[in-house]
Amino acid sequence: MGSGIKMDHNQSSAVLYSLIICISLTANGFLLWVLWTRKGPVSPANLLLLHLTVSDLAFTVTLVPWAIYHVWGWLFGDLACKVLSGTIFLGLYSYMMFLTCMTVHRYVAVVHAVRRAALSACRERLYTHLTCTFVWVFSIGCSLPEAFLSVTEITPDGMTCGPTQQSLDVELAYHYMQLSIFFLLPFLIIAFCYARIAMTIQRSQIGNRQHAVWLIFCIVIGFFICWTPYNVTIFIHSLQLLGQQATFAWKEGLAYAYYITHILAYCHCCLNPLIQIFGGAFISALHVISALYISQWPDHAFVACKHKG
Repeated sequence: MGSGIKMDHNQSSAVLYSLIICISLTANGFLLWVLWTRKGPVSPANLLLLHLTVSDLAFTVTLVPWAIYHVWGWLFGDLACKVLSGTIFLGLYSYMMFLTCMTVHRYVAVVHAVRRAALSACRERLYTHLTCTFVWVFSIGCSLPEAFLSVTEITPDGMTCGPTQQSLDVELAYHYMQLSIFFLLPFLIIAFCYARIAMTIQRSQIGNRQHAVWLIFCIVIGFFICWTPYNVTIFIHSLQLLGQQATFAWKEGLAYAYYITHILAYCHCCLNPLIQIFGGAFISALHVISALYISQWPDHAFVACKHKG
């Protein structure tokens, strides 16, 4: 699906997909229910989290036909092949962008608390809605090539669904887009923001700051474990395409590496709800730190906060 690397391991893929589906549907479904039933206006942070949860659920639901595919072959026709191929990458891309937006929002709320306090609540919500709209539109645009280039094909093993043979330039351009826009840039932003947040927490006087810093470490490491091996595999595949020469053993090793790493990447939909559910102390700590930093500034900051409501 989308890498250009041929992969087998059908039975084990179906089992692992099913496990991811069960965990993600349960955790994200619970998180969506909590967000949906919460009373009062939706805060910008919760709005971003809501969109991220919807993205995770869309990705998870899309995994169901792919799990079936790995057992019985493609049963859903050519149109569904295109739609579901595009949707799974829509889930991947939108997740990465919403996670980055949430991280930047937390960074601004903690490190630049006074500037954020001076922004009216209505304007902040408007900016958040515009950001979410941009993320969906951009993610859809980036996933459309995957949809258009995916086709069904009858093989000796049955009906398959996958990308058509592309020119070297097109495939390399697509790989580099994935690596730069949807991995390197988000990773650098997330690492920078959480490093600054961690330093701010360490300077604060809250009692559970060590727990908050540890949870930040877990968030960054979780992101790194899920996404780095997959993107390294894609990068190695790009180098192979440039070289044009590869032994059979090399191709087999790359296919096995892709099998392992893409499963890790797909586990991302389970990571966020578990962090949100079990990391409540971290979120509370950020609110406390934000309030402490605002309280250190003159009265006009309090006026801005009060206006923000």
